[in-house]
Amino acid sequence: MNAIEIINLKKSYDGREFALEESSFSIARGEVFGFLGPNGSGKTTTVRLLNGILTPSGGHALVMGKDIVKDRAEIHRLCGVMTETALLYENLTGLENLKFFGRLHGMNDRAIQERGLALFRSFELTEAKNRKLKTYSTGMKRRLSLARALLHSPKVLFLDEPTSGLDPEAATNVTQMIRKLSVEHGVTVFLCTHQLKYAEEICTLYGFIHQGKILGLGTFEQLLRQKNSKTYLEIRGEELPTLESSEITSEGKLRVPIDSDGDVTAILQDILSRGGKVFEAKQVRWNLEDLYFRFQKGEVR
Repeated sequence: MNAIEIINLKKSYDGREFALEESSFSIARGEVFGFLGPNGSGKTTTVRLLNGILTPSGGHALVMGKDIVKDRAEIHRLCGVMTETALLYENLTGLENLKFFGRLHGMNDRAIQERGLALFRSFELTEAKNRKLKTYSTGMKRRLSLARALLHSPKVLFLDEPTSGLDPEAATNVTQMIRKLSVEHGVTVFLCTHQLKYAEEICTLYGFIHQGKILGLGTFEQLLRQKNSKTYLEIRGEELPTLESSEITSEGKLRVPIDSDGDVTAILQDILSRGGKVFEAKQVRWNLEDLYFRFQKGEVR
């Protein structure tokens, strides 16, 4: 059984324009799925549908085998959600917040206490557990929000920018925990983020969405094959001429597609013969950012 199964799912808010057009795909258990797209592309709508917050306009979906319309209470029990807009209670302490939300999931106080204290240790919040939330920094609130999402040991975890507002060390700890949940405990992670380098580092599966349409879905290697990705010669220098099929990267480097090592010598000789100066040259493949823009905007960035 897949963790998430989506069949012709769609959502319209006005009956004409679709926030999510007919989409069908599945996510296996234990995957870290990166759902990537610009603001307004349909990411939040999809997450709210899968969590049973919104009712679909057509199609259906299953989360851990449970129907998103018929089994909403069960889906809430099976899923943990952390979004940038989800609020905690400022006048409650960190531990009181976890107790409140734990009880909503039907947990008893002893289970909440044991699980909560373990999460406080994992997120280095133990010393702040009895402080009111209004005294927490932004990063501490983000960590507590993730602890809340993990409190009831969900099978599927929906995360929206989980490392936003965290310092590098805290972000690394969160990333390690997400990997551990996926690899050791089989938790499926549905990750929405604008940080493409972060997504490339942590995700095992990707989906690109734009204006409610799924543009591409698969592993990194599968997506590379869909776009016939090539190897490129990336050159840093001055007065570099424009070559056939070349492009300029966001870092101002010249990037030229090549088929073999023999092309490298010919390209460099061509540049030097035209008066260009080469400081560095290396062979590279597309990264996730390259793939993202190919799917979102076509072949020309």
